[in-house]
Amino acid sequence: MTCSIEHFVRESVASLDEDGTVQQAVKLMADHNVGSLVVTRKGKVVGLFTERDLVKRVVAPGKQPGTLTLKDVATTSCLITVAHDTSCEEAINKMRSNSCRRLLVYRDDHFMGLVNLPNLAFALTEKNSGRNVLANVFVAVSVVVVVSVIIMLILLFPDMLNVAQDTRAK
Repeated sequence: MTCSIEHFVRESVASLDEDGTVQQAVKLMADHNVGSLVVTRKGKVVGLFTERDLVKRVVAPGKQPGTLTLKDVATTSCLITVAHDTSCEEAINKMRSNSCRRLLVYRDDHFMGLVNLPNLAFALTEKNSGRNVLANVFVAVSVVVVVSVIIMLILLFPDMLNVAQDTRAK
């Protein structure tokens, strides 16, 4: 069964209009216990504001979060999007090639939500753990068979020596 990101889309995404302040955004992110929020204009997604944006564009330059708006600091160019039926592997490859940790997920032109790297990594780990169990069972059975053959040979060794001595004596 293929891993599809549709199962890992965080649909209840925190969002704020681009005219909202960074202070409002940070409070909303803290209230929802998330590391990012969607920036909107007239209900449409126009950007993404992340903890990284906060550090690089607000805190490091010493700007005031109470007066700075999201349209001034949110990531608005090169937003990386995927279709809802994208495979987990494709999504991770897209994140890797674009050096991002979150993807905006769409079904046709409708914004569904976000999917992030930790959730996809966990999903792939879970998917592969079933394969690992099967491989481990196969290896365990093989080891038991090999050890059994060795024990059988050790137990039969004295009889094999006797047969060899009898053959030489004749």
